[in-house]
Amino acid sequence: MTEATILDTSRHIIARRSLIWSDRGTNFLQVIFGLGLPFEVDRQSVTIGTVIKGFYEVPSNSSVFTEPSNIIYERKKRSTSRWTIYTMLEKFFERYNGGDGKSCLLKSICEVSHSPLDDSHSILAEIISAVLRPSSTIEEFDHHTNMDYVSAEQLGINGGNCARLYSECKLNILEQYSRFID
Repeated sequence: MTEATILDTSRHIIARRSLIWSDRGTNFLQVIFGLGLPFEVDRQSVTIGTVIKGFYEVPSNSSVFTEPSNIIYERKKRSTSRWTIYTMLEKFFERYNGGDGKSCLLKSICEVSHSPLDDSHSILAEIISAVLRPSSTIEEFDHHTNMDYVSAEQLGINGGNCARLYSECKLNILEQYSRFID
């Protein structure tokens, strides 16, 4: 008969497993997700995108698991309204077009409403069309001046002359991503 060999594990040191991180300050786990849509405008590359960030405090003490009073169950509301996006677009038009930002945005809304895009256009054109059509969502006005955007859309739908109505702006947003073929 052969002798069985017994494995001696008394000399091996095994680190203790735990879910607790260092207690040197506050520890966070950061999760980032981003999505970008590249496109070209007048021989320039532009990327429109969004980033979602999440910060999670990781436990530094086991009392986090035994005393649930440390957990915050409430979420803060941080949504971007259409009217906030319009304010950002106005500033963008002022910065890069050199004209009246609100006039350029109103003209763009009017033009997109006057000449709606069909299904053959790109996903970017569909996004621009959705953003520049105030009636595409039902949202409460932040300020009484937000009615100007709805009025610009109605002028475009009813066949108004957008270039003449908003002559302060020389930009034609439809020419940036589409062209008319005779």
